[in-house]
Amino acid sequence: AEVIREGELEKRSDSLFQLWKKKLVVLTKDSLSLFPDGHKRAKGKELGFGSILKVDCVERTGKYIYFTIVTKDRKEIDFRCPDQSCWNASITMALIDFQNKRAIQDFKSRQEMEQAA
Repeated sequence: AEVIREGELEKRSDSLFQLWKKKLVVLTKDSLSLFPDGHKRAKGKELGFGSILKVDCVERTGKYIYFTIVTKDRKEIDFRCPDQSCWNASITMALIDFQNKRAIQDFKSRQEMEQAA
C-alpha cells in the first residue's frame, strides 16, 4: 500500500507500569502499522482502519501531543508524539478519508441493489 507517512511515535504499554515505548510507524491509506524497536524487519502490528472507530482525547502539553486511538471493540491505545510532528492530524485525516470512501462504496452498493430489485 502507498505510504502516506513514516516515522516515530511513542505508545503507552499495556503493562502495569505503563511505560512509553518508541515505535516505528507506517501510515497508509488503509492502516497504521507499528514496529517495535524502530525496525521494519521485526513483525509489526497492523491496525486496519476498518477496525478503528476514531482518534480521541487529543491533548497538547508543552512538549508532546497525546492522543488515543479507539477501536471498534472499544480498546483504547494511547500514543504521544513531539508537539510539532502532528501525527494525530495525519492519522485522523487518513482515517476520515478511509471512512468516507467506505461510506460512498456502501451507498453505491445499496443503490445498485435497489435498482436490481
